[in-house]
Amino acid sequence: MEIEIKLLADLILQAKKIVVFTGAGVSTESGIPDFRSPGGIWDKYDPDEFTIQKFLSSAKARRKHWKMLSESSLITETKPNPAHYAIA
Repeated sequence: MEIEIKLLADLILQAKKIVVFTGAGVSTESGIPDFRSPGGIWDKYDPDEFTIQKFLSSAKARRKHWKMLSESSLITETKPNPAHYAIA
């Protein structure tokens, strides 16, 4: 396993660009609730109201989206955790 980790680290260091896919757990460590857990954003908002189709076709849906974002000051006040720094 140690050899594979070193090989992966070398590939990352040599790459010009990389993409990292993570789950909600990366940000929950910083205190940001995920969307589905109790207290998450979908407790307050219906996820079906936040599809890209609704956003593009409805001014009302866009206002709801912006309202949701304005209420999420937690995201702007939260600091990165070690996982964020490792990805960066």
